[in-house]
Parts: sequence; structure tokens; C-alpha cells
Amino acid sequence: MINKRILKKIVFSLMASLSLLLVTVTHAAAQQLPFYWDNINVAIDVQTNGDMLVTETQKYVFTAAYNNERYRYIPLDKVDEIKDVTVAENNQIIPSSTGIENNQLWIRWEHELKPPDTHTFVIKYRVVGGLQLDGENTQVYWKAIAAGRKAPINSGKVTVKLPDALSGKVLSFMNFGTAAVRRQVDPKTFEFVASQPIQPEQELEVQIAFPQAILNIPEAGWQQGGNQSQSASQGEDHDGSFGVLIFVVFPGIVATIFCIRSLSMLII
Repeated sequence: MINKRILKKIVFSLMASLSLLLVTVTHAAAQQLPFYWDNINVAIDVQTNGDMLVTETQKYVFTAAYNNERYRYIPLDKVDEIKDVTVAENNQIIPSSTGIENNQLWIRWEHELKPPDTHTFVIKYRVVGGLQLDGENTQVYWKAIAAGRKAPINSGKVTVKLPDALSGKVLSFMNFGTAAVRRQVDPKTFEFVASQPIQPEQELEVQIAFPQAILNIPEAGWQQGGNQSQSASQGEDHDGSFGVLIFVVFPGIVATIFCIRSLSMLII
């Protein structure tokens, strides 16, 4: 009979080797993507009624042939509604469509593509019920650049502009996810600039808090309903995530890892 300790070493060595293989394959697939973002700049203009007017300026760089259909997915679990959606290029509105799937709003548009090529799209939309009440404070809490992407972003910036009534009244401003330099531009404008390229599974989330009594915005419908679940990632150009791709393309490897993992649990 094989010594139990030796068997455990063999199992864990196989697990480590297969994990390394998956990481290598995933990284190689990422390197083969024929596009990336040169930059994504997001401007959030908070209105006195609590709505947020969001403008995303996304510059794509295509290095080889690829499909000409773009998508933007935005979770709806922490908003009441997203409306007034437009997509533009070169200051011209281009046709786009929207829909809801898995509690996410999707925005879709098409464009001509003759690589190597660059395209800068400006996506605008109104977020209704997006501000969050937290005790006596109200928060702008938004995943401005989300993690659900398959390609990196060379540079990213988020700018938040508050109403005049909040000038000089902000209690705190923070960012989460990828490292960023944050600064107060003026008494009602705040800027968050990514310190490095934003990788596919990284995000840039911003949070700005101010006293609730100033704007006296009522609690959003989703928050009244007690929906406190963590927001899903807001995706960029969802043609399928790498997590799904691994399971689809390499089912044998995944199944093998599952079996090895099960075996290791039995012999521990």
C-alpha cells in the first residue's frame, strides 16, 4: 500500500501543477486579445434630487480583427433605474439598444472596424436612486470602472462633481480596488486617478460621504426593500469572462482538479 504521506504529496503536487497550467493558459489567452483600452474616464455629476448623470469616455485600441459589437453591463441591484442612455462617437449619437438580463442593464452598439484602429465612445446615462443612505450620511458609492473586463486599461480616471449645496460639506472621500491618487479639485469636485494600468479583474470604486440633511434625499426604493447585497461587478465589453472560458475550453482539466481535490480531502 502506498504510504499515506507520500500519496498526499503526490496529490498536492498535481494540484499545484494543474493550477499553474491554468494560470499560464489564462494569461496566454489574455495576451492574445486583439484590443485594450487606452483610457477610460468617468464623470459623475450628482444632481440635487439625488440622480447621477454619468458620462463614460472609453478609448478602445484594436490591434487585429475582432467583432464590431460592444457591450456595457451595469448591475441594477443598488439602483432604482438607469435611463436616458446614449452612445456617441466623434460627437455623433450612434444607434444603441438596451435590455435587462440577470438583474443587469446591458447597452449594445456596433461600429465599423478596420484594425489597427482606435475608437472613442462616449456612453451617457442617468442613475436614479443610486445614492445610498448610511445613518445620518448620504454616500456616492459607485463602481465607476468595474472588474468584469477581459482586457486591461492603460489609464483610468473618475471625477465626481457635487451640487453647490454640498460645497465644502464633504465628510470623506475614498476609493477602493486598484490603487489611485485621490484629490479634492475644489470644494465640490473630487478626482481619482489610477496609479497604474487597471488589469482585467481589477476595479476602481469611489465613495464620497456628506450629511444627509443637506439635500434631504429620500431613501432609494431598493434600499427601502432591504436589498443590502453586495453589488455585482459592472462589466466592460462582456464577450464572456475568462472564468467561464476556462470551464468551457478545458473541462477535462477542471474535472481532473475537482477529482484530485476530492481525493485529497479523503486522504487528509
